[in-house]
Amino acid sequence: MKNILVYNHDIQKYPPILTAIKILLSLGKKVVVLGYCSNKKTIVDLEAQGMVYYETIVNDTTESKITKLFKLYSYKRSVEKIVREEYVDNSLLWIYGNQNIWLLHKLILQFRSILYLFETPQLKVDLRYKILSPTLDYVKTMQNGWKVVCCEHNRAHITKAYFNLSTLPLVIPNKPDFTLSELKDTLEPEIEILLKDKKVILYQGIFNFPERRLDELCESIQYLPNEYIICIMGGLDFNKQRLIDKYESERIVFLPFISAPKHLEITKRAHLGFLSYFPTQGAIENVINTLYCAPNKIYEYSSFGIPMISNDIPGLSLLFEKYNSGRVVSDFSPKGMAKVVLEIEKKYVEISMGAYELYNSVDIKSLFEEAIK
Repeated sequence: MKNILVYNHDIQKYPPILTAIKILLSLGKKVVVLGYCSNKKTIVDLEAQGMVYYETIVNDTTESKITKLFKLYSYKRSVEKIVREEYVDNSLLWIYGNQNIWLLHKLILQFRSILYLFETPQLKVDLRYKILSPTLDYVKTMQNGWKVVCCEHNRAHITKAYFNLSTLPLVIPNKPDFTLSELKDTLEPEIEILLKDKKVILYQGIFNFPERRLDELCESIQYLPNEYIICIMGGLDFNKQRLIDKYESERIVFLPFISAPKHLEITKRAHLGFLSYFPTQGAIENVINTLYCAPNKIYEYSSFGIPMISNDIPGLSLLFEKYNSGRVVSDFSPKGMAKVVLEIEKKYVEISMGAYELYNSVDIKSLFEEAIK
């Protein structure tokens, strides 16, 4: 069986796509990827395992809207041509993200397709995609997918109801596929010195504000014993720079973005994993996505038995309650944060075991076997 995977953004930054590629290859399936990857080593490694790769777009966020529109048009035509050449009997076409569903709707109507949604899809089609796909019938296209995949149970039900799908989308959580035994036991000397003999509270991710509130985390350090430090890891942007300027110290350490899976060499040193997701006023699908977030970080933390701490939202609190894998901070203040950290400490071993249970609750390979069955 040939699996053709299509996405127009950097797959290096989308663990669910890399996971799909690795698992499909491990199942002995043919894999063809159309899109873009910023890490050439990732492509070389996957090609050595049998993947076929077509670079169909190169993203540049600094380009003008007109340039981006023409690039999307070129991408659309290129993908349509390659898919029609590559698709054979018993093939599967994986379309990632609702924007690609809009753009490539004719392929979905023609070929057996898996529509893979990273989150609750946008309910209103963007103007540029109306221009590029003037004949798009959004609901019909969604209904015509051979299968629809969502990353979380509640959002699967919302998607089914909104698009009047005949069956509930398959839920495949954002559990990355990585081999823990391949990680190094040592870090770069300067990082090793910073983290040595410390209880590290780790945040890894993006810095969108106010959705990701990290000020309270940074300020909580003054209420915690000296063995605790806060480590914040991710790509530099305006919001991260603001945090650096305001909080960087011996006890609040900032690290750059580190490509997967190498970033897990930092993750495994954490004592606690921090997550924060605050919904902001706006489109209802964005609010739903924040409230029912399903980040790959929960599986990265839990793979090492690291208890987690977050603000109080259902997407995380329900998992923490079910597996006893973490705690929420109802009083999301520096003092409230420190209080919950110390409460976790009292039951650390128990909650660590719960984190392992959360990680082992998902058999990601079996879910992909079900998807292609």
